[in-house]
Amino acid sequence: MIADTSFIIDLMQNDPGAVTKAKSLEKAGSAISLSSPSIFELYVGVTLSVRKEEERSRVLAVLSGLSLYSLDSESAILAGVIYGQKITRGRHADPIDSLIAGIAKRSGETVLTRNAKDFAGIEGLKTETY
Repeated sequence: MIADTSFIIDLMQNDPGAVTKAKSLEKAGSAISLSSPSIFELYVGVTLSVRKEEERSRVLAVLSGLSLYSLDSESAILAGVIYGQKITRGRHADPIDSLIAGIAKRSGETVLTRNAKDFAGIEGLKTETY
């Protein structure tokens, strides 16, 4: 399962839904992974934070236990198609969400997100919410 950035942020803020979901997945033996676009988004947050070092430490603490899916050329191609199809259909398209979706489709993983609507309508992509 690939966590969307929203899930990681919610975990860092001790959101009850995210914490409960993480515990449930851990109990079931399901691994939570992260994608490189989410690391980008998290470090944008670190850079914009008033308390940069504190925020960076919190991000590193959460990331330390997660495996990583990187953006490769096949994932980038899928992401480009996803992004283009959303625009063609007149739907909101976020480049980072498209990258995460491309990585998830390439790896056959489910996207774990609070914002399932951001990933709606992407053929063959599985999402799970909390």
